[in-house]
Amino acid sequence: MAEFFLGVYGHTVLDHIITVPRLPPPNTSIELIDRQVFFGGTGANIARTASSLGVRTALSSFVGEDFPADYEEALRRADVDISELVKVEGYSTPVAWIFSDQEHNQVCVIDQGPYRDSGTFDVRENTVRHSEIVHICTGRPEYYTKVIDLALELGRKVSFDPAQEIHYVYDKDTFNQFLRRTDQFFANESEIRTALKFTGLRKMEELAEIVDLLVVTLGEKGSLIFHEGERHEIPAIRPDRTEEATGMGDAYRAGFYAAWSRGMDFIKCGWAGSATASFAMESRGGQTNVPTWEDVLLRVEEDL
Repeated sequence: MAEFFLGVYGHTVLDHIITVPRLPPPNTSIELIDRQVFFGGTGANIARTASSLGVRTALSSFVGEDFPADYEEALRRADVDISELVKVEGYSTPVAWIFSDQEHNQVCVIDQGPYRDSGTFDVRENTVRHSEIVHICTGRPEYYTKVIDLALELGRKVSFDPAQEIHYVYDKDTFNQFLRRTDQFFANESEIRTALKFTGLRKMEELAEIVDLLVVTLGEKGSLIFHEGERHEIPAIRPDRTEEATGMGDAYRAGFYAAWSRGMDFIKCGWAGSATASFAMESRGGQTNVPTWEDVLLRVEEDL
């Protein structure tokens, strides 16, 4: 048995969340409503939430010399293995400026920090070697090609989850190479459109034939799960209050893995993902309102 159920490769970021009345068009300006700094990053969001839900989780990520001690301590307290959270000399920690309007639309500008050059870095192997599932999210394809090579050599399941970087880091060739070498693919509605364009396919059902499991999050419309030729529609679970959408998709993935690690079928995994995402909507920041597994189960039961 592997030491970890889930090994996550992806960003650890400081999120500057800036709320505006509406996203301004080019060459204009607008006054902000609020701005705050939160712990974030796709990799860290998934890892911290999954671990808090009882999933044995390791995080492999690159940060800068200035990585905040309180962020590191928060990951440790959540019982995330951060032995491969690497502080790279000469770089600053990645920072994202996330502009969010009152309809929960967002645009993001990110300083990649060490990830700009991560394609030249040696692979941090322990997360692959000691995990059952390797979840690859944001980061450079040049680096993740080497991670996937090792994962396939060791017979690990690989999840591909490029998130928003599918639109500007990947191209047709790199995306198709990754998709055909992985077992699971996670995406939201916008990312699925780009995936279909890259593959030349027209329907999600066709995309689902390439991987064992396809999970598509649709915001307030819920999610879709494709497995073994079947399509399952999972409704969204309403939060008690709606604050801000940052980290909602990452929370869904963490909840999905929390159910999967407990041997549940993928429909139940989708329900757990939907419930976990609802907690993320109730606060600002992707790691601010992390539920317990008991909280997730109760919310699923209340919504059934």
